[in-house]
Amino acid sequence: MRYRVLLLCLALPAWLAAQGQPEQPMPRFRAGANLVRVDAYVSKDDVALTDLKAEDFSLFEDDKPQQVENFELVLARRPNPQSARTDPTNVRDMQQQAADSARLFTLFFDKWHVQLAGSYHAKKPIIDTLDRIIGPDDLVGLMTPEMSPSSVTYSHRTSSIERTVTDTWTWGAKNTTKDITPQEESIINCYGGGADRDIAGKMIARLREEQTLHALDALVTHLDGLRPERKFVMVFTEGWSLFRPDESLSRSIDGKVPGQDPTRVNPITGGLARQGDPDPRSGTSLTYEACERLRTMLAYSDHETEFRQLLQRANRANVSFYPIDARGLVVFDTPIELGVPADVDAAWLHERYNGLRDMASQTDGQAVLDTNDISGAMKKVFQDVGSYYLLSYYSTNQKLDGRFRRIRVEVKRPGADVRARPGYLAPTESEARAAGAAIDRAGAKNSPPPTVTRALDALAPARGNLPVRVQAVGGHNTIRAIVELDPITAKLPEWLSGGTLRLTFEPERMPGSSAPSVPSQTVTVAVDPGQRSIVVDGSGQPLPAGRYSVRAELTARNGRLPMQVTTFATVPADTAEVGTGALAARRGPSTGLAYVATADPRFRRTERLRLEVPLAGDGFTGTGRLLTRDGQATALVVGFTTRTDEATKQQFGVADVMLAPLAEGEYVIELSITKNGKTDVVSYGFRLIP
Repeated sequence: MRYRVLLLCLALPAWLAAQGQPEQPMPRFRAGANLVRVDAYVSKDDVALTDLKAEDFSLFEDDKPQQVENFELVLARRPNPQSARTDPTNVRDMQQQAADSARLFTLFFDKWHVQLAGSYHAKKPIIDTLDRIIGPDDLVGLMTPEMSPSSVTYSHRTSSIERTVTDTWTWGAKNTTKDITPQEESIINCYGGGADRDIAGKMIARLREEQTLHALDALVTHLDGLRPERKFVMVFTEGWSLFRPDESLSRSIDGKVPGQDPTRVNPITGGLARQGDPDPRSGTSLTYEACERLRTMLAYSDHETEFRQLLQRANRANVSFYPIDARGLVVFDTPIELGVPADVDAAWLHERYNGLRDMASQTDGQAVLDTNDISGAMKKVFQDVGSYYLLSYYSTNQKLDGRFRRIRVEVKRPGADVRARPGYLAPTESEARAAGAAIDRAGAKNSPPPTVTRALDALAPARGNLPVRVQAVGGHNTIRAIVELDPITAKLPEWLSGGTLRLTFEPERMPGSSAPSVPSQTVTVAVDPGQRSIVVDGSGQPLPAGRYSVRAELTARNGRLPMQVTTFATVPADTAEVGTGALAARRGPSTGLAYVATADPRFRRTERLRLEVPLAGDGFTGTGRLLTRDGQATALVVGFTTRTDEATKQQFGVADVMLAPLAEGEYVIELSITKNGKTDVVSYGFRLIP
């Protein structure tokens, strides 16, 4: 027997639904058509592992091994009043911060499927979650079924959500007579008299369940456009009936209730009717013919199939659902005074809970059901999805076919549990072109050169609000690296006395070999109090040509756990005279007259940007261009000179550009460096922000 109870809730304040503005979804793929990012949550015995290295991971796409291009550990920091972030002030900033945030949370209040007791008991776990789980680098928003996802406001501050939860905790209104819509009034007018009342109840029940499922589906689509990394949706609900087609609902009305349930349905609340329940007759917005058309449509709706399709789309969009029934341990699912037999009541609850468990398991989330310690259960649920590893790779499958591709992540740590996005949808040609990707196809138009595409791809993992960043380039037998602390991290109490940087250059393993061809090298550098940017010129020993992982581990003098981030750099062959990349420095209001090395590719118009490329010897000449993201040259002048570092005697090609004339967006500086008739091209991508 299927659960036939309608679910209704007190609406949240109108201003909450009205927040936000219409917005265009960000493209799923940025510069490169085959650059893929994977978030891997690794834990052991429910404790997140934060000491893994790039070589501990193996990535597979459709069972084919992939080469990791970028690797970083994103630490989920606990809330700290001293770490307050600036909230976005417009839709564009909110989209950017959502893409750059460490984690993105959405609280979904299923107002029509939660009882008043459920919304009351949800207050404490929600506030505890915001206090204990949502860190300064996370964003959180709130949505209800009648809201559009574009109107959801994500912010670092959680105080407004806490006030909403505290002041309007009566949003749960299952089995109440609140918030009848004009459409529902029409249905009651059409079928609310006498024996026809159960038809109205069934129709309204299906309408509200349909709206909830459609709202969740729209949210999945919206989140998919915001960022490829995992998105967390905490769904506060008591579950759904998941109605199947019901021919009895579409039968002709001959004075009898077609397919009447054993128990009478209240058309207002969708719940079981009590003696003396009111039967309002106010207004109508649908004619009887429109009611009949709607009745036929609802009779053949298949919510169970829609629900399964929703989970598939969420899986592909890397959205994880966490359904939560805040009532705790449920003895009677329906009020005991309604007289529902205990076995029927238990069967209804069991059926809905099975759907919620499927929702969690098929999207790699977890369900919080049948527990009186909701706060504790939610804290445990999110322990293994706190700090995580962000890996990027270029797919070996470059077809633009729009098909789903499976991703598998493995780690070389016994007993470790890995949770990662199960796959992604490859772009079609039109999607790739719309995202500015280079399409390697005869006759393709307006495709930027590969050097531009690669430089813009490097911006993809350049997330905002990271506690530490690293960039590295290879030169003749050496690697030069810049490690930079986030300004807020540098001001935390544990960093007031400085700390230590341990930088490791790990050669990539040769194919078929279980050990690197050459030993790794490590250099340790002291970080002075207040110091944010650290430049490391190699390890002191020559590095053979090849690809290396560059792992930075920063430990505060008053801290316990190191912060870790990894990038990759290639040492060119001995015959090469130009380095494999460029490192940046900035000069502006925050630096005074000095240029300060930076690993952050985000700049402002008030700054100047300087690039340095390692050179072997002298006698080089060069030119520079500033390109848009589609590879078009701008009129901005990029100066080029050379310099010699007094301490290391290393030669550098230096490019300098003033950013004031540029608009916000993504750009590439392209340097053509020439010696003895041979020209090498080096590109650097950056983002201009407000």
